[in-house]
Amino acid sequence: MNNPNALLYKSLIINSFAGLLVYISWLQGWLLLVFKSDASYLSLVMAALFVIFWIISAYHIVVINREIVRFETRQPEGIASEYFNKLRAKSIKLHGRPVDQFMLASALRVRLMMPIQILHYVANMLILLGLIGTVIGFVIAVAGLGDSLAGGENLQRVQGVLGQIVTGMGVALFTTLVGAILGGLWLQLHYQILERAIAGLVVDVVEHADIEIIPELANVGGTNPQ
Repeated sequence: MNNPNALLYKSLIINSFAGLLVYISWLQGWLLLVFKSDASYLSLVMAALFVIFWIISAYHIVVINREIVRFETRQPEGIASEYFNKLRAKSIKLHGRPVDQFMLASALRVRLMMPIQILHYVANMLILLGLIGTVIGFVIAVAGLGDSLAGGENLQRVQGVLGQIVTGMGVALFTTLVGAILGGLWLQLHYQILERAIAGLVVDVVEHADIEIIPELANVGGTNPQ
């Protein structure tokens, strides 16, 4: 990587821009409108879930960025150093025979990816909750429509059920919007930049091992035959 802190900078840019949009929405009164119009309270649930897992994703961004910096600056600690030590241990077990790092490289990628898989799941779950809110909203609206048809010439009753229809449509539209923005865009974007950073780190570590560590181990094995 050209800049070891690239992941951190990308995250700061994305979240600064998103935070600015949220602030503008709050100033315009759109946020209050969304939460007031959602009679199902699903928007609040989705917002709470998003905040929790946004914090988790921010933590993982810091952790992965730290590992990238450790590797790029060749610090003796970190997951890359652990990987190189495992290669050396494997070479000793093989008594100097050629070291294949395929399984260790796969294990490294899985170990780095496992903690962030929950972000992908929650992002999809927020979208699904938005769709559930759509269904709930249409159910409310259709129920109101049925009541309005049964209301006859009772104007007060008709006005009440028309309000129910509007409420139902508000639930349907705003929950879909919240789920799509928080899950489909914001949290999913966090997951994507983390996934790309992890893939880049694994590639760099494996390439370094193939160019530097494995030939070194082969030379040691060649000079110390068993």
